[in-house]
Amino acid sequence: MPSIQTFNDFMATTGPTYLTSADQVINEAVKNTYAFSRLLKNKTSEVTIQGGSEIRDVIMFDDSRTYDHYQPNDVFTWRNPQVTDTIKAPWRFSIDHMSWTDAEVELNTGETSASTKVAYKRLKRIKEQRLWTSMTNGFEEDLWAPPSLAQMEVESGRLPYSLPFFITEIGRDLGGSLGLRGTRPFTASANTSTVMGLDPTVDTRWTNIIEPYGYNSGAGITQEPSAAGISLSFTDKTTLGQGAGGATTIVVNPLFTAFDRMFMRIKYEAPSSHQEYFEKDTLNRQMILTSREGVQFYRRLLRLSNDTLVNYQDAAYSNPTYSGIPLTYCSDLDTAAIFPAHSAAVADKFSGTTSVDYNEVVTTNADGAFTGFGTESGANTIAKGPRFFFVNGNYLTPIFHSKRYFKTHEVLRHPNQPFTYVMPVDCWHNLFCNSRQRHGVVCPIPTATS
Repeated sequence: MPSIQTFNDFMATTGPTYLTSADQVINEAVKNTYAFSRLLKNKTSEVTIQGGSEIRDVIMFDDSRTYDHYQPNDVFTWRNPQVTDTIKAPWRFSIDHMSWTDAEVELNTGETSASTKVAYKRLKRIKEQRLWTSMTNGFEEDLWAPPSLAQMEVESGRLPYSLPFFITEIGRDLGGSLGLRGTRPFTASANTSTVMGLDPTVDTRWTNIIEPYGYNSGAGITQEPSAAGISLSFTDKTTLGQGAGGATTIVVNPLFTAFDRMFMRIKYEAPSSHQEYFEKDTLNRQMILTSREGVQFYRRLLRLSNDTLVNYQDAAYSNPTYSGIPLTYCSDLDTAAIFPAHSAAVADKFSGTTSVDYNEVVTTNADGAFTGFGTESGANTIAKGPRFFFVNGNYLTPIFHSKRYFKTHEVLRHPNQPFTYVMPVDCWHNLFCNSRQRHGVVCPIPTATS
């Protein structure tokens, strides 16, 4: 029997070495990705693998209080409040493949049957490792894809949900204990969107936390603005506004103060030690994700505060943390075009009513200038500067379909390349969020006083 046919049969009949269970996905992803592996880490297959025509869960935003006080012999009025809402996510379908050629197989065939088996196993392992690296890195890139209603929220779309779809800096000051919240993802039709089927302006707790901080890339290493913060008008200077509702001003704080406020609002749990953070899964899934510029900016501020912080002799601050939680560098954020952009270059600080704001671009598109997305420091990006995403992986999980969990298909022969063989592998999945208010973003506002 020709060696190529033997190898094809070997690939078709031998189970995948790596893609066998959710645990294997986790173990392999840890080697290749950043946020994606942390969202999966030590979650059981009962959590990560589901069936059905779509992914569903129920969520309760309000307890519809029935607690009361009474006197003996009072007549009671009983109620049965309906307090749950259904959130749902459509399945998304991804495909990758392994391929090999006649020459590649024939030239690796050994002189004996035993050596041939060893050669086949080695070649198969190489093919699977390349495939697995390609797929998991693809999943990581999907996490930072620009939010799209047509591609993510609609059932006929092609893309899985991304983190910017759930964690947006387009928001409103909802007042009271809710405060400044991210409502809908930034898209051209953001004023009509839902998130996993729910309207965040109706279910106000179906929103993420926002904390703005003052930043001006031209100001170098200074922490902007002053510790007292400043107020910006919702109508002409803020980068945070969707519609005319909400408070008239918001306070912009220095970065460390914004972190303080975010930590308390998002209810993160601080680990008692650095070791506990890495050993306890519920703590390890609390993440602060940022770009290279975000890590460098944070380090610069630590160095500026060195005389007032604990004695720290290493100027590198190689593993900066906040309340015991490391800042995780995600390389995809360096180039991710996920932030609101204008049609023309925008100054890196606001200076009066001539500045462009999200309120105009996103909601009314009054100047016809909406062009989509820019990188965090792009010339057209409206609010330049690093973002810090507070992501709680206990409430955000990649879900895989039980019937199409990295399924390998039969070996195909390429019609235009008769000496090439392809084995497709497809996967049905999506990113599922069951609490938006457990996540937040610390985002920059380029202030006129910077």
